[in-house]
Amino acid sequence: MNIVEELKAKLENASSEEIKALEQNENPIYWFLLLAEYPEFAPDSSWWFALRNRCDLPWSKLLAKQPQFEKYCHWESVSRLELMLLAYLAPEIFKRMFPQGRAHDLYAFLTPLEKAHLLIEVPEYADQVDWDEINAEFSIGEWFSLLSFQPQFEIYFDWSKVEKQPNHYWDMLLKKQPQFAIHCDFEQLYPNQRRRLKKLFEGKE
Repeated sequence: MNIVEELKAKLENASSEEIKALEQNENPIYWFLLLAEYPEFAPDSSWWFALRNRCDLPWSKLLAKQPQFEKYCHWESVSRLELMLLAYLAPEIFKRMFPQGRAHDLYAFLTPLEKAHLLIEVPEYADQVDWDEINAEFSIGEWFSLLSFQPQFEIYFDWSKVEKQPNHYWDMLLKKQPQFAIHCDFEQLYPNQRRRLKKLFEGKE
Protein backbone atom coordinates (compact mmCIF):
# COMPACT_ATOMS: atom_id res chain seq x y z
CA MET A 1 0.00 0.00 0.00
CA ASN A 2 1.45 3.37 -0.98
CA ILE A 3 1.40 6.58 1.06
CA VAL A 4 -1.76 7.92 -0.58
CA GLU A 5 -3.71 4.74 0.03
CA GLU A 6 -2.46 4.56 3.61
CA LEU A 7 -3.65 8.09 4.31
CA LYS A 8 -6.98 7.37 2.62
CA ALA A 9 -7.48 4.28 4.81
CA LYS A 10 -6.76 6.31 7.94
CA LEU A 11 -9.29 8.97 6.95
CA GLU A 12 -12.02 6.50 6.06
CA ASN A 13 -12.01 5.09 9.57
CA ALA A 14 -11.23 8.26 11.51
CA SER A 15 -13.36 10.33 13.85
CA SER A 16 -13.57 14.09 13.32
CA GLU A 17 -10.94 14.58 16.03
CA GLU A 18 -8.62 12.07 14.39
CA ILE A 19 -9.10 13.74 11.02
CA LYS A 20 -8.10 17.10 12.53
CA ALA A 21 -5.02 15.48 14.00
CA LEU A 22 -4.10 14.03 10.60
CA GLU A 23 -4.57 17.44 9.00
CA GLN A 24 -2.15 18.94 11.51
CA ASN A 25 0.43 16.19 11.68
CA GLU A 26 0.53 14.42 8.32
CA ASN A 27 2.94 15.79 5.72
CA PRO A 28 1.00 18.31 3.56
CA ILE A 29 2.72 16.92 0.47
CA TYR A 30 1.03 13.56 1.14
CA TRP A 31 -2.27 15.40 1.50
CA PHE A 32 -1.80 17.06 -1.89
CA LEU A 33 -1.12 13.70 -3.51
CA LEU A 34 -4.19 12.26 -1.78
CA LEU A 35 -6.45 15.13 -2.89
CA ALA A 36 -5.31 14.77 -6.48
CA GLU A 37 -6.94 11.32 -6.44
CA TYR A 38 -9.61 11.74 -3.75
CA PRO A 39 -10.80 15.36 -3.58
CA GLU A 40 -13.65 14.41 -1.26
CA PHE A 41 -11.19 14.45 1.65
CA ALA A 42 -10.40 18.14 1.22
CA PRO A 43 -9.80 19.99 4.52
CA ASP A 44 -11.48 23.34 5.18
CA SER A 45 -10.09 26.70 4.10
CA SER A 46 -8.13 27.24 7.31
CA TRP A 47 -5.90 24.25 6.48
CA TRP A 48 -5.06 25.74 3.09
CA PHE A 49 -4.45 29.17 4.60
CA ALA A 50 -1.91 27.70 7.03
CA LEU A 51 0.09 26.45 4.02
CA ARG A 52 0.14 29.78 2.20
CA ASN A 53 3.91 30.26 2.64
CA ARG A 54 4.99 26.71 1.79
CA CYS A 55 7.05 26.62 -1.40
CA ASP A 56 7.54 22.83 -1.58
CA LEU A 57 3.99 21.75 -2.33
CA PRO A 58 3.15 19.81 -5.53
CA TRP A 59 0.58 22.24 -6.89
CA SER A 60 1.09 21.05 -10.46
CA LYS A 61 0.07 17.47 -9.63
CA LEU A 62 -2.95 18.65 -7.67
CA LEU A 63 -4.26 21.27 -10.10
CA ALA A 64 -3.69 19.08 -13.15
CA LYS A 65 -6.30 16.67 -11.76
CA GLN A 66 -8.36 18.90 -9.47
CA PRO A 67 -8.40 22.48 -10.81
CA GLN A 68 -11.13 23.46 -8.35
CA PHE A 69 -8.45 23.79 -5.67
CA GLU A 70 -6.81 26.67 -7.54
CA LYS A 71 -8.72 29.12 -5.32
CA TYR A 72 -6.51 28.06 -2.40
CA CYS A 73 -3.20 28.58 -4.21
CA HIS A 74 -0.95 31.35 -2.91
CA TRP A 75 0.89 31.92 -6.18
CA GLU A 76 3.71 33.96 -4.66
CA SER A 77 4.88 30.85 -2.80
CA VAL A 78 4.71 28.37 -5.69
CA SER A 79 8.22 27.23 -6.63
CA ARG A 80 9.72 27.90 -10.04
CA LEU A 81 9.86 24.16 -10.68
CA GLU A 82 6.16 23.77 -9.88
CA LEU A 83 5.34 26.67 -12.20
CA MET A 84 7.21 24.96 -15.03
CA LEU A 85 5.45 21.68 -14.32
CA LEU A 86 2.12 23.47 -14.18
CA ALA A 87 2.74 24.91 -17.66
CA TYR A 88 2.91 21.35 -18.99
CA LEU A 89 0.46 19.54 -16.76
CA ALA A 90 -2.23 22.24 -16.51
CA PRO A 91 -1.42 24.71 -19.31
CA GLU A 92 -4.81 26.42 -19.23
CA ILE A 93 -4.25 27.49 -15.61
CA PHE A 94 -0.71 28.68 -16.31
CA LYS A 95 -1.83 30.75 -19.31
CA ARG A 96 -4.63 32.34 -17.34
CA MET A 97 -2.43 33.19 -14.38
CA PHE A 98 0.60 34.28 -16.41
CA PRO A 99 -0.70 35.45 -19.80
CA GLN A 100 2.61 37.09 -20.71
CA GLY A 101 4.81 34.44 -19.12
CA ARG A 102 6.88 31.73 -20.76
CA ALA A 103 7.64 28.70 -18.65
CA HIS A 104 10.96 28.11 -20.39
CA ASP A 105 12.23 31.46 -19.08
CA LEU A 106 12.31 29.86 -15.63
CA TYR A 107 14.56 27.02 -16.76
CA ALA A 108 17.79 29.00 -16.39
CA PHE A 109 17.03 29.49 -12.69
CA LEU A 110 16.52 25.81 -11.87
CA THR A 111 19.09 23.93 -9.82
CA PRO A 112 20.46 20.66 -11.25
CA LEU A 113 18.20 18.72 -8.85
CA GLU A 114 15.17 20.70 -10.03
CA LYS A 115 16.13 20.01 -13.66
CA ALA A 116 16.27 16.30 -12.86
CA HIS A 117 12.79 16.47 -11.31
CA LEU A 118 11.49 18.39 -14.33
CA LEU A 119 12.72 15.67 -16.70
CA ILE A 120 11.32 12.96 -14.44
CA GLU A 121 7.86 14.54 -14.42
CA VAL A 122 7.86 15.87 -17.99
CA PRO A 123 10.24 13.71 -20.05
CA GLU A 124 9.11 15.37 -23.26
CA TYR A 125 11.00 18.45 -22.10
CA ALA A 126 14.16 16.60 -23.13
CA ASP A 127 13.93 18.16 -26.59
CA GLN A 128 14.47 21.59 -25.08
CA VAL A 129 17.52 20.96 -22.92
CA ASP A 130 21.22 21.08 -23.74
CA TRP A 131 22.45 17.61 -22.76
CA ASP A 132 26.09 18.69 -22.76
CA GLU A 133 25.10 21.27 -20.18
CA ILE A 134 23.17 18.66 -18.22
CA ASN A 135 26.21 16.37 -18.17
CA ALA A 136 28.37 19.21 -16.88
CA GLU A 137 25.87 20.11 -14.14
CA PHE A 138 24.43 16.83 -12.92
CA SER A 139 26.01 14.87 -10.10
CA ILE A 140 25.87 11.07 -10.19
CA GLY A 141 23.02 11.23 -7.68
CA GLU A 142 20.98 13.44 -9.98
CA TRP A 143 21.72 11.24 -12.98
CA PHE A 144 20.79 8.06 -11.12
CA SER A 145 17.61 9.66 -9.83
CA LEU A 146 16.64 10.60 -13.39
CA LEU A 147 17.53 7.19 -14.82
CA SER A 148 15.56 5.46 -12.07
CA PHE A 149 12.36 6.95 -13.48
CA GLN A 150 13.29 7.68 -17.11
CA PRO A 151 15.79 5.01 -18.21
CA GLN A 152 15.56 6.08 -21.85
CA PHE A 153 17.85 9.00 -21.04
CA GLU A 154 20.69 6.52 -20.69
CA ILE A 155 21.70 7.54 -24.21
CA TYR A 156 22.96 10.85 -22.82
CA PHE A 157 24.86 9.40 -19.87
CA ASP A 158 28.54 8.44 -19.83
CA TRP A 159 28.69 5.19 -17.87
CA SER A 160 32.48 5.45 -17.59
CA LYS A 161 31.86 8.00 -14.83
CA VAL A 162 30.61 5.26 -12.51
CA GLU A 163 31.96 1.96 -13.79
CA LYS A 164 34.62 0.39 -11.57
CA GLN A 165 33.85 2.96 -8.88
CA PRO A 166 31.96 2.83 -5.56
CA ASN A 167 28.86 4.94 -5.39
CA HIS A 168 26.16 5.45 -2.79
CA TYR A 169 23.39 5.56 -5.41
CA TRP A 170 23.69 2.17 -7.10
CA ASP A 171 21.03 0.46 -4.99
CA MET A 172 18.61 3.36 -5.60
CA LEU A 173 19.04 2.92 -9.36
CA LEU A 174 19.08 -0.88 -9.53
CA LYS A 175 16.01 -1.23 -7.35
CA LYS A 176 13.97 0.37 -10.15
CA GLN A 177 16.12 -0.42 -13.19
CA PRO A 178 17.96 -3.73 -12.62
CA GLN A 179 19.00 -3.86 -16.28
CA PHE A 180 21.71 -1.31 -15.48
CA ALA A 181 23.50 -3.87 -13.27
CA ILE A 182 25.76 -4.61 -16.25
CA HIS A 183 27.51 -1.31 -15.51
CA CYS A 184 27.98 -2.00 -11.81
CA ASP A 185 31.11 -3.58 -10.34
CA PHE A 186 29.60 -5.17 -7.23
CA GLU A 187 33.05 -5.69 -5.70
CA GLN A 188 33.45 -1.91 -5.54
CA LEU A 189 30.24 -1.40 -3.57
CA TYR A 190 30.03 -0.80 0.13
CA PRO A 191 29.18 -3.92 2.20
CA ASN A 192 25.70 -2.68 3.15
CA GLN A 193 24.93 -2.00 -0.52
CA ARG A 194 26.02 -5.48 -1.52
CA ARG A 195 23.74 -6.97 1.12
CA ARG A 196 20.75 -4.90 -0.04
CA LEU A 197 21.36 -5.64 -3.70
CA LYS A 198 21.87 -9.34 -3.03
CA LYS A 199 18.43 -9.44 -1.39
CA LEU A 200 16.98 -7.43 -4.26
CA PHE A 201 18.25 -9.70 -7.01
CA GLU A 202 17.50 -12.88 -5.08
CA GLY A 203 13.90 -11.66 -4.85
CA LYS A 204 13.71 -11.26 -8.62
CA GLU A 205 14.81 -14.82 -9.37
